[in-house]
Amino acid sequence: MPFSVNADVPLKLQVFFGATAVFVFIISTITVQAIAKLFSREDINSEIKGEFPQAPAPPLKTRHDSQDEELQLYKDLYFKLQHLEQYPEILPQSRDLLISLFSETLSEALKKTNSGILSVEQYTPESLADFMRNEADKTAQQWEQYLARRKAGGRTEIFSDREEAKWWLRQIAPVRYVDGAWLGHINTITTPFSLRRTAKDAFQVLSEELGDGDLGKNHVYVYQQVMNDIAPELPPGDSADFGHPRHQMGQLCIWKAAVAQLLISLFPHDFLPEILGFNMHFEVVSIETLVAAKELKEVKINPYYFLLHISIDNADSGHTAMAIETVRGYLEHIRKSAGDLAAQQAWKRVQAGYTLSASLITTPDCATLRAAAVGSFPRNEHEAEVAKIFKAKAHVAHRIHCSSAVKIGRRTLVDWLEPNAFASPQWQMDFLHDLSNLKPWVYKGDSRRSKLIQELCWEGKMFGSFTQREVESVQRWIDSLGKPYSSHIYWSFTGRPEETASTTALQNQDITANHPVFSPNPANEFSAPPPPYLPPNTPTSALTAGTPVLAKLLPIWFAHPCLLESFVCIPAKTSTPSAAAILCMLRAQSGFGAESPGVAGMDEVRREDSTGIVELGLEMVRRRGLAEPACLKDVLGMWRSEFAVVMLRLAMRPEENRGLLLGMAAAFVVLYDVVAASALLSESGREVLGMIAERGRRYVEVWVAEMREDEVLYAQYCRGYGWGRAEIESCFEHEGARDGA
Repeated sequence: MPFSVNADVPLKLQVFFGATAVFVFIISTITVQAIAKLFSREDINSEIKGEFPQAPAPPLKTRHDSQDEELQLYKDLYFKLQHLEQYPEILPQSRDLLISLFSETLSEALKKTNSGILSVEQYTPESLADFMRNEADKTAQQWEQYLARRKAGGRTEIFSDREEAKWWLRQIAPVRYVDGAWLGHINTITTPFSLRRTAKDAFQVLSEELGDGDLGKNHVYVYQQVMNDIAPELPPGDSADFGHPRHQMGQLCIWKAAVAQLLISLFPHDFLPEILGFNMHFEVVSIETLVAAKELKEVKINPYYFLLHISIDNADSGHTAMAIETVRGYLEHIRKSAGDLAAQQAWKRVQAGYTLSASLITTPDCATLRAAAVGSFPRNEHEAEVAKIFKAKAHVAHRIHCSSAVKIGRRTLVDWLEPNAFASPQWQMDFLHDLSNLKPWVYKGDSRRSKLIQELCWEGKMFGSFTQREVESVQRWIDSLGKPYSSHIYWSFTGRPEETASTTALQNQDITANHPVFSPNPANEFSAPPPPYLPPNTPTSALTAGTPVLAKLLPIWFAHPCLLESFVCIPAKTSTPSAAAILCMLRAQSGFGAESPGVAGMDEVRREDSTGIVELGLEMVRRRGLAEPACLKDVLGMWRSEFAVVMLRLAMRPEENRGLLLGMAAAFVVLYDVVAASALLSESGREVLGMIAERGRRYVEVWVAEMREDEVLYAQYCRGYGWGRAEIESCFEHEGARDGA
C-alpha cells in the first residue's frame, strides 16, 4: 500500500522520519548527533510514498506520485483502446509503448542465466516442441508439489478465505475482460493472401475465446457471470467508469498486462510474429490457473472460468497445441518463401512476443501469493549483491530505530530491520520491491538522481556508512531498474531495421494495405437509393441475376469481409446475441466449418478445406485467366473501386456505423446466392458459397431482430442495406451486356 503516516505522530516529525528512513537504517556506525542533524534539516522532501497492495483491502491513497500517474495512464489507455475510433490520436503513443514493452521485457530476460524461450537460439520444429514440452513439465511438477503440500495438511496458497478470493477476482477483472484481445485484429482483409492460413489458425483461437458464437462459452461472458455474483456493481469492462478508483482495482501490474493484450494485436501487419509468440505463451495452462480452480471451489465460488481454461488450453488438441502449430506453420511459410535466414529472424520476433507475455503479471500481488514467487529471487546479480549488503547492515541498525513509526511501503522501519525476519529471501524480496518504489530516494534507472546515493556519497549525511564498493553495488542495482527502456533493444534483438518514431511511421498509411488507418467517416458522403429493398418480414430479398461485370464485382467481393471485422476485436463488446452472430458470419466468410455444440480446436487447424470469400474470389480470377493478386492492395490496383475504399473506411468505426455496416453485410448475403448460381465458380466453389449463404441468412436474422428494437439503428441498417444493394446491382448488366472485365 502507499506510504502512510501515523496519526499519533506529529506531522512535522512524520516528514522528518520519512526523509531519513531509507538511508539511516543501513548504516553500521552512526551517532545520535548525526541522526539529530538529519532531523534538523528543513529541505527534506515530504513526497515519500509508494503503492504496495495488501489483500484484501484496497490500496490507500495519499498524494499523486509517479505510480499513481502510471496507473492512470494504463487505465486511460485501457478505455481508449477499446474505443479506438473515438481516440485515433493515441495510435503513435500506443505503438511506441508496445515497442518499449518489447524492449523492457527483452532487456530483463537477457539478464537472466535461464532466459526461457531465449535459450532456443536456433529454431527448428523439434527445438520448439522440446521447449514447450519442458515448460509443460515444469508446470506439471509444480502442480504435483502443490497437491502434495495440500495432502500433507498445507493451507490454501492463493486465498486465505472467501473474502480474499473475491478481492483477488476483482483485481484480475481488467485482464479477464479483455480475454482474447491479443488476437483481436489478427483477421483483417488487408492481410497478404499468402498469410491468410496463419491468420485463420490464430483467429480460431480467438473465436473459441469468444465462444464460437455461443454466449455461454464466451470467456468474457463467463467471467462477467462470476463478477455478477461477487461484485454486481462492477460496470462493463469497456465503460469509462470501469477504471474508477471506487471499484478498488488499483493493481498497476494487472492494468499493464491488460493494456499489453490490447496493444499487441493493434498493428497485425507490423507485428504478426510477435502476436503469434505472445499467443503461444498466453495459451499455456499456468500453475495459477490450476490452483485458482481448486481453491475457488474450496471457498464456495464458482471456478468454471478457470476450469474452462484448463480444459480448452490443453497441449494436445486445445489452444496451446493450436498456438504452437500456428507458429510452426508461419515459420515454415517464411522459410519456403524467403529462406532460412528470414525464418530465423522471424523466430527472434516470435521470441519477443513470447517474452512479453511471459513477463506480464496477471495475478494480484497479495500476501498469500508472494510465497510462490520467492523461488525466482534474486533475479539477477545486482539484486543478490544489494540484498546481501542490506542484510548485513540490518543486524547493526535494527535497535537504533526501534521507536520509529515510519512506514516504508507495507511495513514499519522497525519491522523491516528485524534481523531474523530479514534472513528470509521472501522478506528481502519484499523489502527491495518497496525500497525501489520509494521516491525521491530511488529513481529507477537513475542512480545519480536518487537521494539515497546522494546521501551515501561525499558531502552526504551518510558518507562513510557504506564502502565505495557497496555504494557502487547499490548504484548498479538502481540503474538496472531503469525505465523506460530504449526501443533500440527490440530492434537490435529482432534484427529489424530501426524505424522512425511512430508518429512518422503511421503518417500517410494506405488503408488498403495497413491497419489500423483512420480517415474521416464517409457515412454522410452518400445516401441510400429510394427503393424499399427490405420487405417487412425478411432480412434479405432476391437479386435479379445478370451478366457480372468483374471489374466492378471483384474489388467489392474481396473487400467486403472488412464490414464485420472490427466488431469482434474487443472481447468486452462480444457478449451479446448480435455480436455472437457477427462472429459466426466472420467464421463463415473466412472458411471455418459450421459451429457445433463442441469445440473444434485442432480439428479446425488440421482441416484442409478452408475455402472462404477470399479463396473463392481468387478462384474467379483464375477461371477468367486474370493476373492473380497477392493482397487487397493489388486487387484495388487492378480494379479501382471507390465503394471498396468506402467500406474499409466505414469498417474502422463500428460503433458509429453499426447499422450501416450490418446492413451492407446483409446485402452481400444476397450476392452469395447469385454468384453461387453462376458460372463464375466451379461446382465445388458454388457448393461452398451456397453453404456460406445459408449460414449467413441465419446470422443476419439474429442481428436484424435486435436492431428492430431500436428505431434509429434499424433505419441506419435499412440505409446500409440499400446502399450496399445498389452497389451490388451495379456490378451486373442485363440483356446480354458485355462483360466489362
